[in-house]
Amino acid sequence: MVLLVLLRAIIGPTVLDRLISINAITSKVSVIILLIAFVRKEYGFIDIAFVFMLCAFVSGLWILKALTPGDWQLRLPGVKGFEGDREGEVADG
Repeated sequence: MVLLVLLRAIIGPTVLDRLISINAITSKVSVIILLIAFVRKEYGFIDIAFVFMLCAFVSGLWILKALTPGDWQLRLPGVKGFEGDREGEVADG
């Protein structure tokens, strides 16, 4: 399964396809680490899997920010105050 997802990461036409493939691979590797911890009854591997998942999450965010254009501002259509503009503010003083 990991090889099929790796093939998708290589072929994937967009950055998001590749990022989702890499996240799927890290999830599968984390499950393998957790299964090894269960079988060997060495529960220190759980910490390793947890750190691995956290590193994968942070690196996925970094890849997404580095490879996708945009200013990364929160935009909620229909909700004022989240667009980054200062139209609705009242000056104090």
